[in-house]
Amino acid sequence: MNKKFFDFLTLLLLGILAGFNIFVTFILTPQLFSHFNHRLAGEITNLIFPYYFASGWIIGIVIYTLIAVQSVKDKFIVKKLKAFVVGLTVLILLYMAQHKTLLPIGQNINNQYYALLDEGKKQEAETLKEKFKTVHMISSTVNILSLVIILFLFYNYVSKKEE
Repeated sequence: MNKKFFDFLTLLLLGILAGFNIFVTFILTPQLFSHFNHRLAGEITNLIFPYYFASGWIIGIVIYTLIAVQSVKDKFIVKKLKAFVVGLTVLILLYMAQHKTLLPIGQNINNQYYALLDEGKKQEAETLKEKFKTVHMISSTVNILSLVIILFLFYNYVSKKEE
């Protein structure tokens, strides 16, 4: 397969990641929480976020595979794209952390919170709400950092391929 096809595919996949991130972060989630009560909006995001986070690390691995295939013909591509490969590694790890760690922790805290509210234990529920806010803040920060890394990857890939 030709080099331009791999470049196109890599940039397309990065574009998909950027689009997912921007759509989920700045459009979908705010709309859900502004149009539905927090409990329902949270239940909807609990259905969507596992796919969103999994798509991030799966697409990252596909991009790795594209670079590996290219390295068969161009032995210096990995060296040329060293910063890109490191950034891609960090991005994959961030998406995995959100998918396999932060999301389950947040879901667990949220489920406990609503269980306590349903039992009428509002005071105890409030302590869980604070814990959830902390997990949510970490997850939101990681999500924005992921977007910054994706933008770096775009720039780095295009600039290194032009050299």
